[in-house]
This record gives sequence, C-alpha cells and structure tokens, in this order.
Amino acid sequence: MSEYLKRAEFLDGKRDKGQSRADAFRRDERMEELAALRDSRPEVFETLGTSLRMSLGYYENDKKIAAEHGRDVTKGAN
Repeated sequence: MSEYLKRAEFLDGKRDKGQSRADAFRRDERMEELAALRDSRPEVFETLGTSLRMSLGYYENDKKIAAEHGRDVTKGAN
C-alpha cells in the first residue's frame, strides 16, 4: 500500500515534504538550550537520555529545512 501512496499525486500536484516540514517548524527554546549544552558541555550532554538527543537531532533537521525554505528560524514567535 505504501508504494502506491508514494506514487500518488494530489489534485494540485505532488506534495513537497520539505515545505510541509518548514511550515510546521516552531522554534523551541528548550531545544535551543539543549543544543547550547551540547556545544558547551559535551560530557554532560552525553549523559542525557537517547530520546532527548534524538529529539534534538529531529529538531535541528527541521530547523535546517525551514531555513532552506526561507523561514526565519532565529525568532521565538515564528
């Protein structure tokens, strides 16, 4: 079923997953603080749980995609 959905087109054309992720991105100060901790004190960051570290990875990937699509990712209320 998944292979059929991947090839499906909507009435207005194929969906741009990157644009969808960029539109959904919201700046999260907790994630920004976690990234700062990773950069300033990596030994402490490594003691955090896997879920937090993975969440930060997803957040930073979405942030990068949003920036590539022209979103201002430096503001708190975007």
